[in-house]
Amino acid sequence: MSASQRLKGQRGERELFALLSDRLGVVVRRNIGQTRSGGADGLDIPGWAVECKFQDKVFAPAWWNQTLRQAEDTGRRPILFYRKTGNRTWKARLRIDDLCLYRFGVMGDMETAEVSLDVAAAVIRETLP
Repeated sequence: MSASQRLKGQRGERELFALLSDRLGVVVRRNIGQTRSGGADGLDIPGWAVECKFQDKVFAPAWWNQTLRQAEDTGRRPILFYRKTGNRTWKARLRIDDLCLYRFGVMGDMETAEVSLDVAAAVIRETLP
């Protein structure tokens, strides 16, 4: 990964985490150690492993697989936020069971829904202590 790609990713993470902080009332910071040791981009939201992608693609299934692995490693719920370069709208992908707060039972990790940043924040708020 080039230096410019890393800087772009860091810029995206800072933008997303500022938006989440505003919506959640919780300070969300970048997981600085994630580059060295792997892991989710954000771990400040209790119970959630946040992955952030700021790319030229709209969505890539490999991103979700990465999000699942990192969530499993931390024992948290997976959530992936992504934004296409040149677009101002952040999207989120999460498991349907997490979106509906377990009303459907276990549907599996690949049964997901794409939602807006505001919907994702509302779901997260419902799970905060």
